[in-house]
Amino acid sequence: MTDEPRLIGRKQAADYLGIGESTFSLWVANHKMPPAIAGTRKWDKRAIDARLDEISGIGIDDGPAETDLQKWRRERDARRAQGTG
Repeated sequence: MTDEPRLIGRKQAADYLGIGESTFSLWVANHKMPPAIAGTRKWDKRAIDARLDEISGIGIDDGPAETDLQKWRRERDARRAQGTG
């Protein structure tokens, strides 16, 4: 576990993201980043991380994984289409 605080101010949040404070403020205003915690001027690092994951598509479930049978059929069909199977 880290000793770094989970709640961070605007400058620390911008530094955490590698952007300027004005850009961070714009992202918050445009709902690209979460707002500060109500009644504070602090942001939750986990909320920032979650929003980044959402923006970059990390953790999105593309549906069930391909089964072994589905993989075999897909590969078989590809071979047949190439005339090698």
